[in-house]
Amino acid sequence: MNKMIKVTGLLMLISSTGFAAGAVEKSKSWTETFPVTSDKPSLEIDNLWGDVKVRAGKPGKIVVTIEELRSAPDQRRFDRSLETLQLNIEADDNGLALYVGNQDRDWHGRNNCRGCKVNYQFDVVVPVDTQLDVSTVNDGRIDIAGIKGRVSADNVNGPIAVAGMFNCDELNSINGEVDLAFKTTPAENCNIGTINGDITLKLPDDSGIDVAMDLFNGRMLTQLPVDSLALPAKVEHVEKNGRHHYRIEQHADVRIGAGGPTFTITSINGDIRIQKSN
Repeated sequence: MNKMIKVTGLLMLISSTGFAAGAVEKSKSWTETFPVTSDKPSLEIDNLWGDVKVRAGKPGKIVVTIEELRSAPDQRRFDRSLETLQLNIEADDNGLALYVGNQDRDWHGRNNCRGCKVNYQFDVVVPVDTQLDVSTVNDGRIDIAGIKGRVSADNVNGPIAVAGMFNCDELNSINGEVDLAFKTTPAENCNIGTINGDITLKLPDDSGIDVAMDLFNGRMLTQLPVDSLALPAKVEHVEKNGRHHYRIEQHADVRIGAGGPTFTITSINGDIRIQKSN
């Protein structure tokens, strides 16, 4: 992306209230439209606090509605948060990237602004073939529907839900459920993981996938036919100080239906559910 837009100058102030003695809280909202010419544009979002919602819309443009709620224990730290917790936008004809941090995409500077917080609610409408790579960390959910492009999503403390899905890439949540409803039979490999939450795949009746599964403190439950399967072990080779190190992973493998692309699924403290979508 080669065009940077600093959002600070675009914002419209809606309210400013004190929520504690000396504390400062301000909210803003706005809508921006970004033209795209690519047949498969990209959307990237790196959020810290708040939801990410994506829906399919008309070709040729990405429309973003943003609500910002910024707070800090005092005015000095509020002003500091404007430096360390910026919303930055990179846009060109191929797509759009929105990220919270400074220009170097380093949001760790918030440690110098203890008690500061900026909650962004992203509501985005994109062309149906958009390639998605979106994430949020706290107090938010990722909600996607009707996108034909490949979907990658990460959430730390919240769920991921994708409806009308065609192909996934990598989806991970640490403390939250992952719920994927496929519009058509998956055609590409996918990696899915969660630590504290269930994983649900809703597939058409005639779907087939191969599942390489790491399951701890959970069960696999399926409404589709399942058979045991032996997939090749994954071998990772690292050479260090003249020595060769190999790490071998062998998953518990099953075939759903007639088989198909490989879904590598890792679940700790949660079930894996494979259900019929129709």
